[in-house]
Amino acid sequence: MYVCVCIFEIVQQLRGESLKEWQTQWDRTTKASTTKEFFPNVKDRLKTKITITPHFTAFVTFHGETKSYLHRFQIIESPDCPCGGGSQTIDHLIYEYDCSILQDERDRLIGKISRHDNWPINKRLLGNKYIKQFIHFTYTIDFTKL
Repeated sequence: MYVCVCIFEIVQQLRGESLKEWQTQWDRTTKASTTKEFFPNVKDRLKTKITITPHFTAFVTFHGETKSYLHRFQIIESPDCPCGGGSQTIDHLIYEYDCSILQDERDRLIGKISRHDNWPINKRLLGNKYIKQFIHFTYTIDFTKL
């Protein structure tokens, strides 16, 4: 019995040290800035079960079918959203209330979150407290509309 307890404690200690090192590396990297906004804490992210979909990944990594992303790689000429409200970024699609492109999807997301918090909320809350609602939001997006 004592051996099992010791092994468990050692495993827990190693896991804790590993998470601290991972967090340190995550904090220091200059990459993944958009993803860090959604998931600034490695330990919290690991606690949250997430069903990964291409749409969700596109939003939390800023690697997807937005006009801004496609323009960055010179695939299209302009980063502007067809709504006329500026560059079509992830922030624009989530937060720009005047953007008609995802108005219905955004309204549903805002409605669900507004029951508990005031909109707009930050991306950290979208990636943690409201992850189910945010995943649903990304899942319902018809990327051909963008």
